Amino acid sequence: MTPTQRGLLNLSPSNISSTFGFTKYLSRSSIGSAFVWNCRAMGTRMNDELFTYTSGRFLYNEQRRLEERRVNFNIAALKHAAEKHVGRGKITNLRKLAEGGFNRVFLLTTEDGFQAVAKVPYMITVPKRYTTASEVATTDLLRSKGIPVPRILGWSADPNNSVGAEYIIMEKASGIPLEKRWFNLSKQQRHHLVTSLVDIETKIFDIPFGHFGSIYYRNDVPSNLQQDLYAESTDPAMSSADERFCIGPTTDYMFWYGKRAELGKTPKAYLVAIGKRECEWTKRYGKPRPVRFPHVVNFEGIKSPHDHIQLLNHELNRPTLRHPDLTPGNIFIRPETNKISCIIDWQHTALLPLLLATGHPPMLQSPDHPPPQTLEKPVLPNDYDSFSPEEKSQADELHRRRVLFYLYMVFNGGLNKRHLSGLRDPRVLLTQHLVERAEKQWSGDVFSLKAALIRITENWDHFSASLPEPVPCPISFARSEIDMHYEQEPTWFQMNSLVEYWKSELQGLSDDGWVRTEAYEDVVKKNMELKKVLLDGSDTQEERCVQEQ
Repeated sequence: MTPTQRGLLNLSPSNISSTFGFTKYLSRSSIGSAFVWNCRAMGTRMNDELFTYTSGRFLYNEQRRLEERRVNFNIAALKHAAEKHVGRGKITNLRKLAEGGFNRVFLLTTEDGFQAVAKVPYMITVPKRYTTASEVATTDLLRSKGIPVPRILGWSADPNNSVGAEYIIMEKASGIPLEKRWFNLSKQQRHHLVTSLVDIETKIFDIPFGHFGSIYYRNDVPSNLQQDLYAESTDPAMSSADERFCIGPTTDYMFWYGKRAELGKTPKAYLVAIGKRECEWTKRYGKPRPVRFPHVVNFEGIKSPHDHIQLLNHELNRPTLRHPDLTPGNIFIRPETNKISCIIDWQHTALLPLLLATGHPPMLQSPDHPPPQTLEKPVLPNDYDSFSPEEKSQADELHRRRVLFYLYMVFNGGLNKRHLSGLRDPRVLLTQHLVERAEKQWSGDVFSLKAALIRITENWDHFSASLPEPVPCPISFARSEIDMHYEQEPTWFQMNSLVEYWKSELQGLSDDGWVRTEAYEDVVKKNMELKKVLLDGSDTQEERCVQEQ
C-alpha cells in the first residue's frame, strides 16, 4: 500500500500539486508556498503534542484536566538551554518520554549520542517556583550524601525565562525501571532489592535535619523564611560543608493544594498546622456540595463545613525525609545485580516528623489487614500442591507480597533501628490515619476522619503514657455517638468496597477520572451500564436524584 493510499502524503511540491491534479494552474512560487504551509501545519501538530497531555483520557471534566496539563514553551529555547547545561554539542532530538501527575518529561539526545531528560511542570503544579527549586536542591544534597539520584545539569524556576516555563535538566537515570521486573524477581533478587532500598533509606534517616519544611539553596528563599539545614548539635564541619542549603517552605502538595499553606517548626506545631490549615480552608472555601460517591449521603450529621471543623479542632520527633512516591516506576535497578542504581522524582519532598514519615513504601506494604504483629517468615499453604493453576497463581502473588513485607521489616531491624521503632509504635498508625484524613480537601466525606478521632480517644493511653504526667484526651465523643459510628462503619466499608469494585470494572478509574486512552470508549460504555444498575436499584426518587449527580 502506498503512502497516498494510507492517507499519508510525501510532502514535496510535485506530489502536492499532482495529487490534486492542478499542476498547470500553479506557479512555482505557489507550489512552494503550499509545501511550506503543509510542513508548518505538520510541525505545529507535532509540536502541539509536546505541549499537551496524551497519556490518557478523563471520564469527566476532561477539558479542564487537559487544560491543567497543557504547557506551552519555546522548543528552540529549551534545546538551547539544554545544549548550554549539558555541554555535549547540539541537541539533535527532543521527544516526549513520559507524563506524570505533575510533570511532562522529555528525552534529549545530543549529536554524540548522550541522553538527558528535561522535566517541565504542569500549570497545576504548586507551589510555583518553590517546587522546582526544592527538587533541585534536595536531589543535589542527596547525591552529595551518596544516594543514587540523577545529577542535575541545569534548571530554572522562573517561568518568565526564555523557555517560557520552569524546567529541570538532568542526567537520564542509569539502569532499567524496576517496574519491568517487579513481578518476576527471584527470591535472591528480592533479597538484594530490599537490602539495597533499606541501606539507602538508612543513610537518609541518619541525616540530622533540624526543622520541618523542604530543602532549598539559600539564595532561592527569602531570608525570613530560612531555617538552618541541620540540628544545632550537628558536627560543625558537616554544617559548614552544606552551608549553601537551608530549610524553607514545605512543598508538600497538600499544604498548597486548594489554597492551603502553613507550617510549624516543632512536631506539635506541624500537626497543629495541619489541623489549622484544614479549618481555615473549610471556613473560607468549604460548602455543602454534591458528593463524589453516593454512599456518603447515608451517614447523618457529618455533611456541613461546621461538622468538618468540629472534627479538626484537636491538639495534637525528629525531622525525617522520605521519598513522596516510592513506586517501582521511580526506582531503577542494575540489570545484572537487581540492586538500586537510581531513584528519580523527588518533587514535593518534605521533612516530616518521624511519626508521619514512618511506614512501608506502598510496594512493600502488607497484603493482610491488619498486618502481622509477629515477625514470622511467610510460607506457602500446606496444601499448595493440591491447588489448581489459578489458585497457585493467587497464592504465589500473596506469598510474594508477604515476603516483601517481611524482608523490609527484617532489614530495617538490622540496618535502620530508628525506623523499626517507628514501625512498631502503636501511636504511629493512629496519628498517620488522623493526619491523612484531616488533610483531604473538603469533599463531603468526614466519616473516616471521625473514625480516626474516635480511635485516638480509645487509644489515648498509648499517647499519655510517654508524658511525665497523665494528660486527658483533648477530644471526646458521647457513648451514643461512638455506638452509632461503629454501627454504621461496616456499611461504610461495604460501600467503599463497592466503589473500588466499580473503579476496577472501569479499567482502574482514578479519583480524577483518568483512564488509559485505549480503554476510554469501553469505559464510557461500561460506566453507563453500571450507572443504570445503580439507578434501577434506587428505592426512592430522592435516592435516584442523588445517584444521577
